[in-house]
Amino acid sequence: MLGPADLEAFLRRNGLRFQIVEVPAAATSEMASKSLGISKDKIAKSVLFLSEDNNVVLIVLRSDRRVDQSKLAKILGYKKLRLARDEEVLAYTGYPPGGVPPIGHLREIPVFLDVEVSTGEYWCGGGDDKHLLLLDFSEASKLKNVAVIEVPKKE
Repeated sequence: MLGPADLEAFLRRNGLRFQIVEVPAAATSEMASKSLGISKDKIAKSVLFLSEDNNVVLIVLRSDRRVDQSKLAKILGYKKLRLARDEEVLAYTGYPPGGVPPIGHLREIPVFLDVEVSTGEYWCGGGDDKHLLLLDFSEASKLKNVAVIEVPKKE
């Protein structure tokens, strides 16, 4: 299993500016918000989906937003997408649920940044349920396997 040290090494190798902090609890956006004393719109969440053919995609969007899975599936060319189960999250990303960063995963996974987060700094998963990463997504969007899209959201 990967953790905050692995994430830090990836970020340094790729020359990204970042800050990783340890907090009392960060497994959910609500916990992260309370631990940092900030609103949830300053936090980005990483959501792993699998298609009907077991293709994996990671969607990164503001934590106060919800993905419209059926519209997203159509945009990405799938019949449908489902949320990854906890064991799948760990197997594909290398990180435990509640600590998945937007980049630096165990396997090469297509990462889609929502246009809303693609140009700003956001707090996000820092490698486990007690660490958070502050990342400038305008830098992260230049990495291989990272694309910016308009993620369809539920109202």
